[in-house]
Amino acid sequence: MPTIRYVTKRSRDYYEETSPSPYPLERSGVDRCFGCSTSNEKGLGLTFSRYDDGTIETHHLTEQHHCGFDTVIHGGIQAAILDEVMGVAAQSALTDEALDLACATAEMHLNYLRPAFLAEEVIARAWVTEVEGRDIFVEGVLLSSEMVEVTTATSRWRQMRYEPT
Repeated sequence: MPTIRYVTKRSRDYYEETSPSPYPLERSGVDRCFGCSTSNEKGLGLTFSRYDDGTIETHHLTEQHHCGFDTVIHGGIQAAILDEVMGVAAQSALTDEALDLACATAEMHLNYLRPAFLAEEVIARAWVTEVEGRDIFVEGVLLSSEMVEVTTATSRWRQMRYEPT
């Protein structure tokens, strides 16, 4: 399985020469999600694509109200973007026979390496590293527009057993 070092140290040409396929979200319970719903007018409205190697990707240009310190994207917004792309990667690991229930974040660890700046598009990528029963382990990276790692993350996801009420 890919690792952060493997995916981010790949030549930039791999992602420039390889076209990802749009990856629509087909799961219940996320129609108002802050990160991935296009019907939440105050949300991020992220859309996703998938590379042949299983990497999930999203691009996002944050707005001024996502500011943390001066011109830096707030760490919580960075975490939300990574949480979303890693959640989509986790969901993509489910078999066709799996129920149409979302995966929920069980734990997530972030390493903020350098500032991510507003008014620059960031690219988030995530990939599954392991599946153990209902637990899905995912790694992710937030890249600057120059393809420099700004934040890395690891997470554990669990597929829900039922729709929350």
